[in-house]
Amino acid sequence: MSKINHVPKTVSDLQTKPWRVVGFLLLACIFSNSTSRADEHTTLTPSASFTPQEVVQIVIEALGNNEAWGQDAGIATVYRFASPGNRASTGPLPRFTHMIKRGFSDMLDHEGSTYDPMEIEGDIAVQAVWLMTASGKEVGYAFQLGKQQDGDYRDMW
Repeated sequence: MSKINHVPKTVSDLQTKPWRVVGFLLLACIFSNSTSRADEHTTLTPSASFTPQEVVQIVIEALGNNEAWGQDAGIATVYRFASPGNRASTGPLPRFTHMIKRGFSDMLDHEGSTYDPMEIEGDIAVQAVWLMTASGKEVGYAFQLGKQQDGDYRDMW
């Protein structure tokens, strides 16, 4: 995922523009702040039944509720559904948590979100998401997901 000033219009735009896109493998969403929802999110596991749209929505919900769920549970949810390649690159959860807090802190506990249409080409999905930060600033991120081809995450976004 990367912070963006302009939304990419196509998957190929991401490949030709100088954006740093970190693909996350994420999960489904239902928007709620209840404790039972937090408990449910802390036990979610990847599934091939989730669409890429659902995957992006769950990470946005998780990051938006990071403090409300306590103990960086939102970040932990994102990490659990990160692709194997992403986890290999970012390292263990404490390092991933530090990376999110240091480089993407405006995603944490945001006030609202707007989703541009998702584009899917083969096994690549791209979606721009606009977040309203707690300070009232709008920031945009591009999420690139890849459908996993093998291993324990086969056919999962």
